[in-house]
Amino acid sequence: MSSRIELTLNPSVATGLLAIAPWLVLLGFLVAAAYGDKPWLLAGLPIMLAGAAVQYRRAGRLRGRSAVNALIVEHGQLTARLGDGRQISVKAARTSRLGARLALLKLHPCDTTVKAYSAILLANTACLRGNVPEDEFRRLRIWLRLGQPQSTSRRRPDQE
Repeated sequence: MSSRIELTLNPSVATGLLAIAPWLVLLGFLVAAAYGDKPWLLAGLPIMLAGAAVQYRRAGRLRGRSAVNALIVEHGQLTARLGDGRQISVKAARTSRLGARLALLKLHPCDTTVKAYSAILLANTACLRGNVPEDEFRRLRIWLRLGQPQSTSRRRPDQE
């Protein structure tokens, strides 16, 4: 029997900056390409800025209907609390990445494969204010690596 883990995310500028990093790289590419001989690429500038603003709002400020505001593990089940107040059972995808201080989670609802939610978890340190407490982050990280039930995969007869 595992103990309950409740990880409440807090708004964080550092997490928001991590969320917009891919948009900034793409924005830099657009500006560099437009500086060459393709000025028409600057038409994509508003799209890049809008995408960065949406990601910063969702991951950094934790605003919006699909922003993940909390992760709860109870009785071996992971639940996400969203910005609109809903709580849904989710599974962490294999594409999620876990590190000592940072986790990039892709969460799929248990009842569908169409929608996915993303969460960036950055642990608080002495010099960086993240969006989750270090102790609870460590407990969730351990549960994600070791404690969740493994999916049963079918093996082909030639693999046995």
